[in-house]
Amino acid sequence: MKKIKTITLGLLIALTTTACGGAGTQNAGPVELTIWEPFVSSEHIRPLIQEYQKAHPNVRIEFVESDRGSYSANLINALAAGNGPDIFAIHNSWLPQYIDKTTPAPEGSWQFVDYKRDFVGTVVDDFTRDNKIYGAALSVDSLALYYNPDMLASSGVYTPPKTWKELEQAVRKIAVQNSSGYFTRSGLALGLSSSAPGGKIHLGEDVLYLFMLQQGVVPWESDLSRPRFGDAVDRGGERVDAAANALQFYTSFADPEAANYSWNTRSDYSIDAFVNRRAAMIFDYSYTRETIQQKNATLRFDVAPVPQLNLADQEVNFANYWGEVVSRQSKNPEVAWDFLKFITSKENLEIYYATTKVPSSRKDLISLQASDPEIGVFAHANSTAKSFLRPEAEKMDSILSKMIDRVNFRGQDPDQAVSEAASQAATLTVPRN
Repeated sequence: MKKIKTITLGLLIALTTTACGGAGTQNAGPVELTIWEPFVSSEHIRPLIQEYQKAHPNVRIEFVESDRGSYSANLINALAAGNGPDIFAIHNSWLPQYIDKTTPAPEGSWQFVDYKRDFVGTVVDDFTRDNKIYGAALSVDSLALYYNPDMLASSGVYTPPKTWKELEQAVRKIAVQNSSGYFTRSGLALGLSSSAPGGKIHLGEDVLYLFMLQQGVVPWESDLSRPRFGDAVDRGGERVDAAANALQFYTSFADPEAANYSWNTRSDYSIDAFVNRRAAMIFDYSYTRETIQQKNATLRFDVAPVPQLNLADQEVNFANYWGEVVSRQSKNPEVAWDFLKFITSKENLEIYYATTKVPSSRKDLISLQASDPEIGVFAHANSTAKSFLRPEAEKMDSILSKMIDRVNFRGQDPDQAVSEAASQAATLTVPRN
């Protein structure tokens, strides 16, 4: 694996005390742990490792900032060869693929009831199974609505939309298309997939997952035995094709026959369109703020919560983040879990957030971030964020991308597109623990 940075902290001497009281760390001999992370820097994690070292001086920790592009392949190869890390990061949708390669927290070391009390719901849903804890998360990121207040105001839209209906109304007021078919001003960069031949939407499939969840879609059976996103759902005593409704709404922004039409293959990449003032709004995550500012330091923009289907319903947001798990191959799983529990404690995550400015994974820190102008919206969204349970996540994302393309470029009916996607998803394999 390509190593960008490696830090080694610790002394190989006897342990005299323990900060968390974790099993297997008191009166232990020398312990070595290796951690692989593609999205956490050594600069930010170093203070937490140093604090752990003070209480556990016999533990030597090698932290590897891993190459993002090749991380997944390198991790799989290392685990297959038996020389993988003790702790490694996985995307929040990957546990079904990696559960047979990980080991849960030892019984008694971390109570499920405490974990459920402390962490936001999506972390509990994504990293626990059968009341066993399989991972922890330093932070969580959820979708929000980036918007250009000047572009909105010049079209008579003075507040960011709060509902799907308000979003439609705003987009229709803002969109301007020239005689050649190019949108000189789009209300919203949306409607195409992330792999479209033009007008690509950054992580557009995530926005569709959001819309589906807001429609009440149940992604899969809890045991991943079959996909359920194509099933009709009950809403107000009526059975509705929720996934097809979400898909139709999503693709309406790229449909020349729809009133929401505001985007096509001649449009720019979604983030670039927003940066260049060609799109008034985009859906994206907290880390995209830095990208926008790097591309256009003078752009005036703000962030609002994602519009909801109906404000009378419970708020639904969509999370996309990474968590840390312990390898089944680790020779020191008790110590590895003790370390994860330590660095994700309230006190230590406060230290971490002070330098990283990322939205919290813990419920008890969201209130401290809620008023922050940069991450407050995202932190609030984490409190009601969900993920779209799916095995073989990358293949599932590809199935959804092609589903969008079939509607946009082959004129397939949304109901048929969803049915076909569900049939394809049913062929995905589900590793068992």
